[in-house]
Amino acid sequence: MKNKNIVFYQIFVRNYSNEGTFKAVEKDLNRIKDLGVDVIYLLPIHEIGVLNRKGTYGSPYAIKDYFSISKDLGDIYDFVSLVNKTHELGMKIILDMVFNHTSPDNVLIDTHPEYYYYKNGKRGNRVGDWSDIVDLDTTREDTQEYLVSVLSYWRNKGVDGFRFDVSSMIPYSFFKRAREALGKEPIFLGECIDENFAKYIQSINSPYMSDIESMDFFDYLYNYNYVKHFLNYLKGEEKLEVALNIIEKDDPRIVRVHCLENHDIDRFASYFDNKEKIKEWLSFIYKLKGPAFLYMGQEYGIKHKPELFKKDPVNWIIDNELCEFYKGLIIEKHNQ
Repeated sequence: MKNKNIVFYQIFVRNYSNEGTFKAVEKDLNRIKDLGVDVIYLLPIHEIGVLNRKGTYGSPYAIKDYFSISKDLGDIYDFVSLVNKTHELGMKIILDMVFNHTSPDNVLIDTHPEYYYYKNGKRGNRVGDWSDIVDLDTTREDTQEYLVSVLSYWRNKGVDGFRFDVSSMIPYSFFKRAREALGKEPIFLGECIDENFAKYIQSINSPYMSDIESMDFFDYLYNYNYVKHFLNYLKGEEKLEVALNIIEKDDPRIVRVHCLENHDIDRFASYFDNKEKIKEWLSFIYKLKGPAFLYMGQEYGIKHKPELFKKDPVNWIIDNELCEFYKGLIIEKHNQ
């Protein structure tokens, strides 16, 4: 795809509304379209593991079955209806794919234990020690083939592409295989890791793919190379020049999606006391080359970030002034 002037809109279905369903999102699609959104990106929609689950609902990134849908969100027919309605309105829709790890009670544990990474004879993590996930061995060809079959399944349900979680930690060979199987049409958005984490990953000889290597297969990468430095500036912890230098020196072959907030990053509006400051910095970010990115509710300056492990719906406090400002920025982005 690689349209450098598009806008992504991230939705965490569980916490998008009180209902927390595909049907509730579908009812709001006209409003999202009116905002100027081009691509809707859904956090993982799959069944969540029970073993070592965190919080009430568990993390959507601890997946039990890649071919399933979490029952609280709806069923496959509700999902396909959402996909079809999105397409009718001229937008695309992509799914979050978590291929670095699964829940420790994923269906593969019994059927294909060889697909997993083992440390000292036990399934575990290459990095850290997270109790609710265990890592896949994505260097194996059979693991890769299985994961490609997952992508093909969701493509056949009408999905237009995928956002890959911690994509830098998944081997180059997998994405080569995925592109050969799916072709160039599906959107590939990569959550590449920041520089410090990348250095650590390389130091322990874990699979790592650089940002420039990623562009052999990806349409877009996250802006994690600079966004934390920029937000540190807003918190008074760093000089603005740190972020600006990174932006200036970035390889022009890399297409960054300018994400200021998401399910992992605090709400952008929470850094400010007034809307004028929000507008000032939004104007700067939207002028950078590359797609824009909105997390559900960002368009209204909502300051509370929904919890990941429990039911915590967005409190939709409508701010039409800020929303209209976003619409203007999106029009300018489309015309860049």
